[in-house]
Amino acid sequence: MAVATDMLVPALREVRKAEAALADRFRTHVTVTPAGEYREILERRMGDARGHMYLIDERLNSLKPHGLADTVAGNVWHFTKQAALLPLEVGRAVPGVLMRGRGTATAHQMLKNVEEEYALTAFAVAICRVAERIAQKAQDGVSSDLLCSIRHDGEETLEELGRSLEQHAESAVVAAEGLGAGGAARAMREWGNWLRETAERMPGVHRLSGAPAGALMSDMELPISDYRRLGTRMILDRLPQLSQTDLATVGVYERSHAARPAVLGRIADLLGPEPWPGYDAMHEDEILKRLGEATERVTRRVLEYERRHQARSTVLMTAEGVPA
Repeated sequence: MAVATDMLVPALREVRKAEAALADRFRTHVTVTPAGEYREILERRMGDARGHMYLIDERLNSLKPHGLADTVAGNVWHFTKQAALLPLEVGRAVPGVLMRGRGTATAHQMLKNVEEEYALTAFAVAICRVAERIAQKAQDGVSSDLLCSIRHDGEETLEELGRSLEQHAESAVVAAEGLGAGGAARAMREWGNWLRETAERMPGVHRLSGAPAGALMSDMELPISDYRRLGTRMILDRLPQLSQTDLATVGVYERSHAARPAVLGRIADLLGPEPWPGYDAMHEDEILKRLGEATERVTRRVLEYERRHQARSTVLMTAEGVPA
């Protein structure tokens, strides 16, 4: 059990790195994904990954490692995970030739994006599964429950991406057939070149693990005025009014200073993807207008999000189908 305890913190850090890679990849792919159900999946899973990173940070902060990085167990984990880096590096560069093409290139690019997302998610689930087992051996129920939750989210993501793989594969085939024999052959050559270039890039790609903004922020710069003078209850009352970005900033500041469990716990509850990008920055009237054209799926997300945050009566009634 002592060895498992020594390995737990390095394992949690690797899970965080995998989630950071997912959030970064989803964010990049969202920018080239047309509006629709698949883009909504990417946006939601990007929010999930960011939330996982925050919760892991919370857990790491609560653990008090004693030289774990220098232990034999810690070094073993570091060595073994180096051998598993390659899946995270797959597809760092989107093939420019696919970006420059017409409809077929776009279809192939989308298919490649889904493949990369699936591979990264599967790798993240594998890392999480290992870390979960280590937490169990260390008899750390809190870490085990956290990792179990993250793993379940990853497995749900794999199911969604698996269905999308089939749909995008069909679209890519239809698009290639539309090019004719010469165009299809050219597309396959470009595809092969992309695979070769990707293999050459795999060993040396940088992975980011920097500290989030907010830890060094002064009290005057926080999104809640006079933060240090406010009591816990007053801060809790103000948190639901903050955007996701501001919540994360306050969370980093709080964890680096007072680290009150009630405040950090409430921030963790509120963190999550917006119903659509830019929701937090929109005026109430703009939200009501967009709700009038929203799908049932989006309306449900607005209702759930608004209830947990600002709980504006007009938005809630409109989302519920009640005339305001």
